[in-house]
Amino acid sequence: MSESIYSAIPSRARRAPRRAASASIESAHTIASSHDASLLAILASPLRLGEPAMLGFLRKEAELRAAFAALTAPDARALHGRLANPRPGDTLAAKFAGLVVERKQRLLSFLADARRREALAASVGR
Repeated sequence: MSESIYSAIPSRARRAPRRAASASIESAHTIASSHDASLLAILASPLRLGEPAMLGFLRKEAELRAAFAALTAPDARALHGRLANPRPGDTLAAKFAGLVVERKQRLLSFLADARRREALAASVGR
């Protein structure tokens, strides 16, 4: 044993810096659909002049349902996840959380039903 243990310090193999696995994998914080602006506009819109509150909120619910119906099934699923489990910093989810519980449940159920609606539309189009 002529070598000292202190004579050569083994160097650690350096690893290449970690890169994101794919651009399609994003955290829930960074996923903001292109529909957010229109959905936020519906949620933030004031009642129309002379419109009773009950009718105004029913109108907003119908507008949100129409906007949800225009989404593809994967987009609806992603939006459902965002709205059902709001995270800090998600403006759309925070505004949606301010809706009455019954209205939120109806709209979330409508979003969850997107695959069935898409399948029915495809079967009718045959």
